[in-house]
Amino acid sequence: MTADYVKLFKNFNFLYIWSSQILSQLTINILNFLILIKLFQETSSPIATAMLWVSIAIPAIIVGPFASASVDLFDKKKILIITNLLQAITIFVYAIGNLSSIFLLYIIAFTYSLLNQFYVPAELATIPTVVKTESLSFANGLFLFTQQGSMIVGFAVAGLLKNFIGFRSSIIVCSLYLFLAFLSVLKLPSMRPKVKIRFKGFEDAFAEFFLNIAKGYKFIRGNPKIFMPLSLLIGIQIIVAVMAVNTPIIAKQLINISLDFAAALLIVPAGVGALVGSLIIPRMIKKGVRKIRIIKFFLITIAISFFILSAFVGSVSQIISLGLTMILIFTLGVSFMGINIPAQTFLQEKTPGGYRGRVFGNFWFLTTIANVIPVIISGLVSELFGARFLVFLIFAIFTIVYFYVNNYSTGLIGNGAKN
Repeated sequence: MTADYVKLFKNFNFLYIWSSQILSQLTINILNFLILIKLFQETSSPIATAMLWVSIAIPAIIVGPFASASVDLFDKKKILIITNLLQAITIFVYAIGNLSSIFLLYIIAFTYSLLNQFYVPAELATIPTVVKTESLSFANGLFLFTQQGSMIVGFAVAGLLKNFIGFRSSIIVCSLYLFLAFLSVLKLPSMRPKVKIRFKGFEDAFAEFFLNIAKGYKFIRGNPKIFMPLSLLIGIQIIVAVMAVNTPIIAKQLINISLDFAAALLIVPAGVGALVGSLIIPRMIKKGVRKIRIIKFFLITIAISFFILSAFVGSVSQIISLGLTMILIFTLGVSFMGINIPAQTFLQEKTPGGYRGRVFGNFWFLTTIANVIPVIISGLVSELFGARFLVFLIFAIFTIVYFYVNNYSTGLIGNGAKN
């Protein structure tokens, strides 16, 4: 296993894109925390926070598919360079401007998310371009490790930055991180599309653009080995969003802890579990454990964890409930990686190079769209029936998904020996 990571660390192109991801992930987590705190301080309104989420979601809904299609039409290196630089400039201009305007916070969130619709699919599509197939699972593990680690570090660092150097200086630090990410991707090799597209005019370009989007969706929908694992990944992201949105009520009703400590006691164990999962899952794949077996094992593990959470947490003493919850949340963090890594690796292996940007770009777009209704419904369920019923409902959903995957695994991740 160590030798596999050494190979990656000797791959300078991988290190360049990985460095960009680290800096980008740190920035988005620090920025999200700073904006949330600013909104609460200025408005004390949960509606303001909801509108922030809407500001972030709208770009994914409006331009997500177009952005993902563009990744397959243009040089990925140029997309990474432009998006990092524009994000750095946007945040820096805000930092030196009028920080008292609440409206500007939504503009910043919207603009950053808009640019991210181009950056994320370009980043994901770059990995299989600069990494050999046998190293993909380890590269994905490191990227997911970074994603979860950045969440923990980002939220912790954001609080320290704000307390010691202030809000404005913290925003400037974020812009510096993005500028360093811009410098990092400058060193990547050119990644032009295999087929050069020539446009005769605006109308041809417009038609070709929509045609490529349609091709992307048609490709996904017409390939069960792409569509099914993609659906599974989207489902996992929905559950993560539902849990995140309902963290306060879960903390209050099930374990009766102060909301001030909810993030540290619930998010950190999940992040640590995800970090552990991102290390052990690639090793399992390397040893030849079939991806579908890994996915099925962790699906049932997630179902059991949610059942224990709904049935026992809150029914015993607060200390035991808290300890049990942290163990279960840690287990869920590991288990989510146990589904994400093999499913994502399989997608990268089976998706042709000309479609990778559209597949992974559409993943984030579809995830954003799919999140809206479940998040709203989960809030209503928690309000009407309580957090315990919501957690039990999630257990029931994962149980159904497990039996479906168990019966139709051939269509999900294939049935070859290497899968």
